Amino acid sequence: MNVIRPNAMTKAQLVSTTAVEQWPTWAAGTTYAAGNRVVHDLSIFQSLSASNIGQNPGTSPLAWVRIGPSNRWAMFDQEVQTQTIGAGVLTAVFSTGGIDALFIGNALAASVTVTVRDGLGGAIVYQQTQTMAGLVVGNWFEYFYFDPFVLRTQAVFADIPPVPAAHVTLALDGGGATAACGIVSFGRVYNVGSTASGARAGMIDFSRKTTDDFGTTTFVRRGFSKRMSANVLIEHGHVNRVQRLLYDLRATPAVWIANDGEAQIEEPLIQFGFVRDFGTDITYAHLTHCNLEIEGLI
Repeated sequence: MNVIRPNAMTKAQLVSTTAVEQWPTWAAGTTYAAGNRVVHDLSIFQSLSASNIGQNPGTSPLAWVRIGPSNRWAMFDQEVQTQTIGAGVLTAVFSTGGIDALFIGNALAASVTVTVRDGLGGAIVYQQTQTMAGLVVGNWFEYFYFDPFVLRTQAVFADIPPVPAAHVTLALDGGGATAACGIVSFGRVYNVGSTASGARAGMIDFSRKTTDDFGTTTFVRRGFSKRMSANVLIEHGHVNRVQRLLYDLRATPAVWIANDGEAQIEEPLIQFGFVRDFGTDITYAHLTHCNLEIEGLI
């Protein structure tokens, strides 16, 4: 079990992106009608009044309401379901500082390439491409009848040289179609322990079901979050370090990697979320047993 302890991402770190905004940029001299939407400070705002002019969306809550992140910022807003969407190859350049791992989630792409330079426009110190093909064919029946377009939705790059002035170029190739990314998280990798057998993965569904007086049931489909619980074995000499790490990561979204290198079970056992609960038992002579419960973000 590893965790990527995240570095904060600020708007100033986003150097450039090929993502195109859906709504126009707010202009002080333009008159907006009620319901008009604009982009301001990488957020989408909707006008609450008619003849709305000269009122800054970021400082005028009676004139504007924030709807969510703009298309350019959605992949960095720490919400998994909001996606940055682009046609063809979606590219973003951003500074990270010294990191050794990067994670993308809720992605739609044929392949993902991460290029790290020593400074903006500097020498390339790391470059790797991962295919997002997720189908594992075991026999001829699966070859002919399984969905051939199953794609991975997440990828981890965990061998990046920690260059202090690192600038990352992230390129999601949609294979001629739309590319999208819901979350980008980066930081340093910390080892928690060895994942024991018996890990569990599932989801929390926030959809709603209602049944009327005649027994007719209707569903309102809403978002969901992944969840995972795993038993981790920790050597006694590392218990203090691991507990301090878990205390420090409370209420902090992070990337939890429980598959211990088993690529075929990457999707359920790699999650972006927070520690919901954990406990430790001094079970063996040299090992401590820790149960971790991770709740994913929507």
